[in-house]
Amino acid sequence: MMATAALGLAVGIPLGYALQSGGFCMNTAFRSILFEKDRSLLRAYVLVLLINIVAVNILDELALINITRAPFFWPALLVGGFVFGLGMVLAGGCTSGTWYRASKGMIGSLMALIGFAAGATASQAGILNPIQAKLRLPVLDVYGVEPTLYNIIPISHWAVKWVVVAVVVVLGGIWLLRSPKQKFTVGWNWQKTGLIIGVIAAAGWLVSGFTRRDYGLSFTQPTVSLVRFLLDADSTGINWGTFLVIGVPVGAALGARLSGELTLRLPKPKRVLQQLAGGLMMGVGAAVAGGCNIGHGLTGVSTLALSSIAATLFTIFGVWTATFLVYRRTASSAARANLQTKSAQDT
Repeated sequence: MMATAALGLAVGIPLGYALQSGGFCMNTAFRSILFEKDRSLLRAYVLVLLINIVAVNILDELALINITRAPFFWPALLVGGFVFGLGMVLAGGCTSGTWYRASKGMIGSLMALIGFAAGATASQAGILNPIQAKLRLPVLDVYGVEPTLYNIIPISHWAVKWVVVAVVVVLGGIWLLRSPKQKFTVGWNWQKTGLIIGVIAAAGWLVSGFTRRDYGLSFTQPTVSLVRFLLDADSTGINWGTFLVIGVPVGAALGARLSGELTLRLPKPKRVLQQLAGGLMMGVGAAVAGGCNIGHGLTGVSTLALSSIAATLFTIFGVWTATFLVYRRTASSAARANLQTKSAQDT
């Protein structure tokens, strides 16, 4: 267990430092696709993906890792991903963003993290588990294995996978190369952020494999295992991932301290309650879908698993839906305020 803890912290602490230094948050990345002109974090995310799609599949070919993919239990993936996306907007950040921001004094993010832990635990091992189990019953496969972008192609040849990998990497690389220069930077630029997090994520597969855990970065299951250990002294779920998530806030706090961002910030009570509710939704959604923006959106997508791609797409749809509703409400409030001001001036 000491070796497992050391290896988990060895990846978690640098990851937390990188997340904080790059301001990496996939809620912002997904929202920017439709609602913002600055897509720097989206570019960082795509760069992380491209690095990992290549690295993970090479490591698999060399038999240095064993790839595990989530089953395609489509109702759970679609419902869970959508609910998770809605929750991200209310919480003001993704799972990884919530973990690292809570450690630098953001009380709202801490409340979102508490909500995430409660929602995920209730769905994974508590009162909401029957709902999760029912949504996971219908499962699609390809001749008994999890569907991927390449095994759904009706050609049985080892080169098919690498053709798919090449197409994805070339298209993603062209988009990145055509990106405009980043105008506003706080901390690392998107290239440095994507490169460093991408390398850490790829290394996570190898390091996790040393402990016989056949998966890369993830936050949902490790968060649940930590909660169950703290509440019931149940250590059955403690593994490399648990120490990874413990290391993330340590590294993030170090990064915040060095950059002068380590300070207590308490939002208004209404906002705190909103972030708590958003965290609960994120936890429920992630547990139902079998992963969050990291477990599915980064680690799972890098294996080209259709389950993770579907969950991530519906997460993005949830982010867009919630963002549209929030923007519309804000615009309506502003319009009412302007109308009241105009009426007062007319009288």
